[in-house]
Amino acid sequence: MKIKIINFVLLASFFLFLTSCNDTKDTINIAVASNFEKTLKVIVKRFKEKHPDRNINVISGASGVLTNQILNNAPFDLFLSADTKKPQFIYNKNPSLTKAVVYAVGQLALWIPESKERNRCINVLRKVETLVIANPKTAPYGAVSEKILTNHVIKIEKTIHAANIAQSYLYTKNHYAEAGFVAYSMLKGNDEGCQQIFQHQELSQSMILLTDKAKGIYDFILSGEIQKLIEESGYNTVNLERSVAK
Repeated sequence: MKIKIINFVLLASFFLFLTSCNDTKDTINIAVASNFEKTLKVIVKRFKEKHPDRNINVISGASGVLTNQILNNAPFDLFLSADTKKPQFIYNKNPSLTKAVVYAVGQLALWIPESKERNRCINVLRKVETLVIANPKTAPYGAVSEKILTNHVIKIEKTIHAANIAQSYLYTKNHYAEAGFVAYSMLKGNDEGCQQIFQHQELSQSMILLTDKAKGIYDFILSGEIQKLIEESGYNTVNLERSVAK
C-alpha cells in the first residue's frame, strides 16, 4: 500500500510539472533511469544544437517507478531504462510499439571513500558496518548490488536502500554510509578512496520509443557520434546485442 501511495504522489507531481510547462504539446518528455541522467542531459544539449526548436524535458528516477508511471499513462515519449526487462514488459503490454533496443551496458562500482586501498574493495567491504545500495526492488543497479553481496557471502550490519542509484552516490559521497554501490559513470576524478568496477550483463540498458515525437532523439542516441560519447561517459557500447526480445 505504501509503495502504491508513493507512486501515486510521484505521478501526480509529474502531471503538475508538465501542466506548468509551456507548449507541452510540442515538448518531448524523456523518462530516464537516474544513472543515465547526467549523460542524457549532455546528449540533449548536443541534439538541441542541431534542433534548436525542440523542447525536451528529462525526468529521472528508478526504472521500476518510471515503468509504473508509463503503465499508468504518464505522457512520456521515450523511456531509457537501466535494464532490459522493464522496456520489454512495456512492449509486451503494448505490442504496437517499436521493440526496445539496448543503447548501453552500465558498470557498477563499489566505492569506499575513506579506504586507502585502490582495488579489491570487496575485501575491504567485509570490515564495513554501513553500506548504501539502490533499492533492489525498483532499481536494476540495486538488484545487481544485492547479488554481488550474496555471491561473496558478505553480510553488512546496516544496509541503506536508496531510492535510486543517483541517491546511492550522494549518500556515499556525503558519508551517510561508509561504502556504497554506485554507477561507475557517476564517479568523478576527485572521488578518492577504493573503487572496484563490476561488469554484469544484467546491466544492459535498453530504451523504448513510446511516441513518434521522440523518434529524432531516439535515432540520435543510437548514432555513432553519441554511442562514442556514452562510451566515454563510463558505459560499454562496443559490439552490443541491440535486441532485447528473447
